[in-house]
Amino acid sequence: MSAGLSELLATVGASGHGLDAEVQDRLNGASTFTEAADVVVRYLNEKTPLSDWSVTRVVSDEQVFVHVEQGGERGVGDRVNWDQTFCKKMVAGGAHIVPDSAKDPLYAELGESTGVGSYAGYTIIDDRGELFGVLCGTRREPLGSDEAIDQELVHLLSQLLSIQLRLARGIDRERRQAAIAEAEANTDPLTGLLSRRGWERMVDDAQERIDAFGDPVSVAVVDLDDLKAINDGLGHQAGDAQIVGLANALAGAATDSHRIARVGGDEFLILANGVAANTAESHFERFIHAILDAGIRASFGYATARAGDPHLQAAIHEADARMYAQKSSRK
Repeated sequence: MSAGLSELLATVGASGHGLDAEVQDRLNGASTFTEAADVVVRYLNEKTPLSDWSVTRVVSDEQVFVHVEQGGERGVGDRVNWDQTFCKKMVAGGAHIVPDSAKDPLYAELGESTGVGSYAGYTIIDDRGELFGVLCGTRREPLGSDEAIDQELVHLLSQLLSIQLRLARGIDRERRQAAIAEAEANTDPLTGLLSRRGWERMVDDAQERIDAFGDPVSVAVVDLDDLKAINDGLGHQAGDAQIVGLANALAGAATDSHRIARVGGDEFLILANGVAANTAESHFERFIHAILDAGIRASFGYATARAGDPHLQAAIHEADARMYAQKSSRK
């Protein structure tokens, strides 16, 4: 057994059930899954004829590349239309190993458009028993007559990643509950929402999940309009009433998947877990309608974080820019 495969098996074994509470507290499911995925990708790149192995995530209608090696055809965060992938063909019953895509009737129609001459893939299943993504490898050229891929090995490694994923999610579920409780202890005294400190704790948690699992996370920035004019004309009590009214509207529209914070005098942030880019606009309409129903004037901007981005903060900056663009257009 190679050192790389031994490392993977050791990583999976070390994260098994039955660990005592002290060990569980030290474990980080996101980082251990990342380690396992990186080991698998590196091992397969070294030991098989295919040059571009990756651990991918299927989110909505996209396949997202979450764990890849630098220098390959794909980069972390790259996205492709799921309906146009070899992986979807494989999930639907196609061959797991495709030596020459041009000679396989099921894959031939995709071969020229994707630049894939040969392919291998197996599914990764999440802790709910649903499709998480695919462990897959590709090469522009077909496999030669003297080249082969060990199908049982690829299948085994995909199963190990599925096991590791289930364990990682279980471990992190406990850690996340503690993190959420810690964050919720840091609240804004006026509105009862998360304070900036509590928000930053939630952002750190979301970033771990984006980097390790490619979890979709969207954010929104909400800013009261004309708060200074209200304070100057009607007094700070009237301004505070507007702030509280906006906070209540946002909180009333939120579900368990949302985290809402007041991070400035009139600025609010929303973190929406599980919301991908193609559904963000429709998803955030619930908050926009709640603001309008409350009779409050506020500007709104949103954006989606992506695996491979430097940090979730980049999406927050994008959402902030969109919010200010809306505010400027109203003036």
